[in-house]
Amino acid sequence: MKIVLTGSLGHINAPLVQQLIAAHHTVTVISHNPQRQAAITALGAIPAIGSIIDQAFLTRTFTGADAVYLMITSATGGADLFAAGRQQATIYANAVRAAGVTHVVNLSSVGANLGPEVGSLHIYNVIEGVLTRQLPGTNLTFIRPTGMFYNLFSQLTSIRQHHAIYTNSQLDQRNSWVAPADIAPVVAQALTDPQPVVTSQYVASDERSFTEVATTLGVALNLPDLQAIQISDTTMLANLIQAGMPTEFATQYVKTTAYERDHDFYADYQAHHPVLGPTKLSDFAQEFAQVYAQQ
Repeated sequence: MKIVLTGSLGHINAPLVQQLIAAHHTVTVISHNPQRQAAITALGAIPAIGSIIDQAFLTRTFTGADAVYLMITSATGGADLFAAGRQQATIYANAVRAAGVTHVVNLSSVGANLGPEVGSLHIYNVIEGVLTRQLPGTNLTFIRPTGMFYNLFSQLTSIRQHHAIYTNSQLDQRNSWVAPADIAPVVAQALTDPQPVVTSQYVASDERSFTEVATTLGVALNLPDLQAIQISDTTMLANLIQAGMPTEFATQYVKTTAYERDHDFYADYQAHHPVLGPTKLSDFAQEFAQVYAQQ
């Protein structure tokens, strides 16, 4: 198959490209960074250097593809997160339609079934809606990962300085986590085995509370006093803004975590529960410890 991937060589795409090339597919990887060309070529893929907001470029790149993989890569800095998502989804849909591609896999997220009340994750509801409405007759698969393990790297400084993980989440609430290595094979399967309908699929690796996260990371880091500490939404927002996160995105992010804490956020996930991937919190803890030791 001829497959085009957006997302350059990010967390998911690096293993995804390797799996698709190993299965003898022809893979084109879109990146805005010319310096990525060598790395993309080294994996056996074809680099396509350009912008995902350039509809003409996307149309040219998608033309002749049997399947395309779409993801949103940067919508955190603008004043209207959801307008940015809507605009990018529309550009994608126009390019897919103009190129005549009939099979699309979109990297969405847990929470995509919910409305604006879910904060930042509502962008995926917006994107799924645009693609579904604007691409009738297209085989659409929405991949919905849960919370990324690697987001815990944002806690490196507080762990080192205070032996603490700060969150506005409920500490004993079990959350769903996922590793990119467990997402890649699900995406590969969706790309190479088209379903003639609009489908969605959750992807998860482990289910652990923040208390369990702190305990497991504490063992890996040899920090027996490492603990998760719940802070208020207001304090969380102030911390994120101070750390450099754009105010609008930080506001929506805190809203997401508060919704997870106070509502049945995982209802649809539980109703369509996936088989958990092989990467567990204890595995990620070893990766985290390596990064921690290098800083």
